[in-house]
Amino acid sequence: MGTLFSALDIARSGMLVAQVQLDVTGHNIANANTEGYSRQRVDVTTQMPNYRPYGVVGRGPAVAGINRIRETFLDSIYRQQYSAFGRCENIATYFTRIEDIFQEPGENGFSSRLARFFDALQDFAGNVEQDSVRVSLVTEGVALANSLNELARQIYLIESDVNEEIRTNIEQINSLLKRIAEYNRNIRDSEISGKKANDLRDGRDLLLDQLSKIISISTRERDDGQVDVILGGVEIVGGTRYRALKAVVDNSIDPSRPDFLSVVFEDNNEKAIIPDGTLAGMLRVRDNYLREIKQQLDELTKAIVGAINSIHSQGRGLELYSTTLASYISASSSTIPLSNLNLPFDINNGSFQILVYDSLGNLAETLTISVDPNTNSLNDITASINASSYLSASINPQGYLSISPNPGYSFRFANDSSGFLNAFQLNPFFTGYTAKNISVNPELIRNPRLLSSGTSSNNSETGDNTSALAMAQLRTRKILSNSTQTADEFYQSLIVKVGVNARSNLDILEMERNFIRDFSQRRQEVSGVNLDEEVTNLLLFQRAYEASARIVVVTDRMLEALLNII
Repeated sequence: MGTLFSALDIARSGMLVAQVQLDVTGHNIANANTEGYSRQRVDVTTQMPNYRPYGVVGRGPAVAGINRIRETFLDSIYRQQYSAFGRCENIATYFTRIEDIFQEPGENGFSSRLARFFDALQDFAGNVEQDSVRVSLVTEGVALANSLNELARQIYLIESDVNEEIRTNIEQINSLLKRIAEYNRNIRDSEISGKKANDLRDGRDLLLDQLSKIISISTRERDDGQVDVILGGVEIVGGTRYRALKAVVDNSIDPSRPDFLSVVFEDNNEKAIIPDGTLAGMLRVRDNYLREIKQQLDELTKAIVGAINSIHSQGRGLELYSTTLASYISASSSTIPLSNLNLPFDINNGSFQILVYDSLGNLAETLTISVDPNTNSLNDITASINASSYLSASINPQGYLSISPNPGYSFRFANDSSGFLNAFQLNPFFTGYTAKNISVNPELIRNPRLLSSGTSSNNSETGDNTSALAMAQLRTRKILSNSTQTADEFYQSLIVKVGVNARSNLDILEMERNFIRDFSQRRQEVSGVNLDEEVTNLLLFQRAYEASARIVVVTDRMLEALLNII
């Protein structure tokens, strides 16, 4: 049968359970604003009862455990969406910078510069004999080249920033991996007795959330409480061990940027697969979006340079070349066929002419140079030029071709059906052929009278504007995208594509932000601390404690009465 002392034992267990519940509730309230904290709950069970002939007598409550309220399925979905959010957020940040560098629409944008350049060409075609018009054209050409140079420079800077941010993120990833492995060790050691290390698990889950934004991961939990972290099918955290990542220089990504970094595992240099997350966004910006923009700008630059130079190189200005003229493109070898030189512009079967004039302006010689790119080398072309009685040609050690007239003579080029002059940039308007290195021929800047305006072989015909008109008409000629777009149309399509990609990414970002908001709210509904609920529980457990204490008081009086009787 029961005794007064068994009643005291029941009251004691009730007070102990209520005290634990009060402690846990207080812990919840104190951590209501702690990031990553999951509310905890005391699981209460009854103690093993006493079996008596007349029935089973209970012995009061007992604490079965303290568990945190957490839904692993929501965690898994949240982290998947968080990786996509991190990628889109990072891409959106860089697209803002990309759109800013183009300054479109605006007076300082490349489109306005291109329009002013063609306007200057049109003015030049209308008055080729006026020096001020020639100066204006050269000035606009310099401004156009500078605009492309600046676009290339800004893209280079963004690439460098992305590249450095990749390095920084890898350091952050390694720090998170190390801390997760340390949490695994502490959780394993703490839970060896079978009790949950709730606060340690919260700390680890917060780190997993932070990691999932940078790289897309999946996790699996072991029986001893440790988690394994998987990246692209590869285990990067296995219990208390982790595989660090590192950034290594990889010039195969872009030969023009030998400083670009690739992400590999530190232990075996195996390339890491980064399917999603902030780091994947950086790689996509650097290796896809920026590369495509850079390629299109170079394609645009090359088309403008090639079209203008092919006309300018075989025309003549108000003055001819009376000193040494050198090419602006070099040959890697002067002995191999021209078709094997990997020149920026094609050379075809054909010929070009060099017209030589005496000091009185009379035509002294017309030299026709035949060109077969499959058999002729630069040495062969040089030998053909040296056959002239008035010219000498040579190739310097760097592979540049130079042509010099005899004293008292001058020369110009004409009728180039081979593209040789354009390929080696002899008498060009623009030098270089990429957005990074395009510039105006320094000879024209020094002396604008060398600007090609006509094609007549008669030097007295200073008003001949056939070359100037041909260059001005390039404004409407379709020289890009397989002869389907003008230079301005190609550039506008580039700007539109940048805008469409930026807008598309922003739409996806907003969708991902809504997903994150929804899943975060659902996680909070499950795991978050509700202060109203906790205060209610606080009062409930307080009353339970007071009731158990009341049992002690009543039992004490009963014992006192019994002792008085004795």
